[in-house]
Amino acid sequence: MTFETAGSPIMSVICHCTSCRTAGHRIEERPGAPAVLDAIGGTTFLLYRKDRLRCTRGGEKLETLRLKPDSPTRRLVARCCNAPMALEFSKGHWLSMYRDRFPDHAQPPEMRVMTADQPDNIPLPDDVPAYARHSGRFMWRLLGAWIAMGLRVPRVPGLEAA
Repeated sequence: MTFETAGSPIMSVICHCTSCRTAGHRIEERPGAPAVLDAIGGTTFLLYRKDRLRCTRGGEKLETLRLKPDSPTRRLVARCCNAPMALEFSKGHWLSMYRDRFPDHAQPPEMRVMTADQPDNIPLPDDVPAYARHSGRFMWRLLGAWIAMGLRVPRVPGLEAA
């Protein structure tokens, strides 16, 4: 699987929502799958504008994982090694790439989101700001990226078959 990106991501976040944790566990149960969740159950993503990335090789090897058949959110997993590659909200203008699929120089996480879904018995570290839901900063950055895109929601080249 090869993805090409242009420019920097919109942001880098660690998500603690129930669906990311559920999907992370499902993916990790697959044979040979890499770790998806960090030590406290978060999933780290780099959010990219859909017009700034493309899948240049291996898109046909991606499998769609949805937690519910009618879910607008799909996770793209490589069938060859069960590695999660991306999360797509079909109505969104961004694609959330699993940070662990990038080399070591990937942007470090800037914030934790959806921490209200985190189990109470697991304390959060204070390494980055943490927000119970999506913060105003999070939403503002997504809105700014969408405005810069001319309020478009393009398809990602190379993911048509997934």
